[in-house]
Amino acid sequence: MKVLITGSAGFIGSNLTDALLALGHQVVGVDNLSTGQLDFLNEARVHPNFQFHQLDLLDEASLTKVMTGGIQYVFHLAANADVRFGLNHPRRDTEQNLLATQNLLEAMRSVGVNRIAFASTGSVYGESSAIPTPEDAPFPIQTSLYGASKIAAEALIS
Repeated sequence: MKVLITGSAGFIGSNLTDALLALGHQVVGVDNLSTGQLDFLNEARVHPNFQFHQLDLLDEASLTKVMTGGIQYVFHLAANADVRFGLNHPRRDTEQNLLATQNLLEAMRSVGVNRIAFASTGSVYGESSAIPTPEDAPFPIQTSLYGASKIAAEALIS
């Protein structure tokens, strides 16, 4: 299977990359390297079934171009996860979490990919009245822009 991993140079993305390559899959990694590190992909970058593209998911045209050629499944791990400073840079969460997801979904639609695994966060549960919080709990009060942008991305995907 040929897969695309967004956020492939992050901790989780790089480990997923290595695991999928070990299983014999072809992996196309995408990362803007704002927090990801190429060093995490040292082994993958020499693997014949791996391609890496440094690009921002806000560049929908480039993303679509990278996705042509047989991508069958997308693992969407890319995000701005700086929860603590979200209020200092509110646009960053909206752009890197919500708009980037919208661009990814549009690129997927344009090349005919319809399978996605999305890494959300427990932050979508915000300040819940029920602890532990079941998935069918009433909609929580959001406590971060990060959580709000991730739940909005979930809505776009659904």
